[in-house]
Amino acid sequence: MEQARQLLVDAFMRDEAVPGSDPQVHGSLHGDKVVLLTPAADITATRHSAVGSPTLGKNWPEVLERVRGAAQYMRTVESRAEEQEFRVQELLEQVRADMQDAHARVQAAEKRTRDVQAQANKLIQAAEERARIAQERTATIEGWLVQISEAIETEFVVEPVNARKAGTKRS
Repeated sequence: MEQARQLLVDAFMRDEAVPGSDPQVHGSLHGDKVVLLTPAADITATRHSAVGSPTLGKNWPEVLERVRGAAQYMRTVESRAEEQEFRVQELLEQVRADMQDAHARVQAAEKRTRDVQAQANKLIQAAEERARIAQERTATIEGWLVQISEAIETEFVVEPVNARKAGTKRS
């Protein structure tokens, strides 16, 4: 946009400016797309007095062609800018969709992780309960084995092996 504006200013000021005149008085660019020029009669009158001979129409076709070229350039630049803006919007929408998809996948993975952790905790608790029950059974069985061992020792008198051998010799 700035390049097109500069082309217009250059074309007007270089070829048609009045020598010794102020560009702000005879022509200027204001705003984004507005070109303000002073009436042709003012420029022609100033040119007659400054140069002494009228040059009306000498370079106007060239200036007109440059203005048309600058306008075409501006349309091309604006068209490219619109295309780029459209592409940026498409990319932005795609990025948003990808971000939402990624966020959904993260949430699903976190839920699966929590579910797996909960299942693992249940399995650990069940294993710990089975181990506790096994320890209780072991303690109970050991108690019964001690009682059985004591009953065997008290109910059945066991002679020592040496005493048995000695007793058989006496007879």
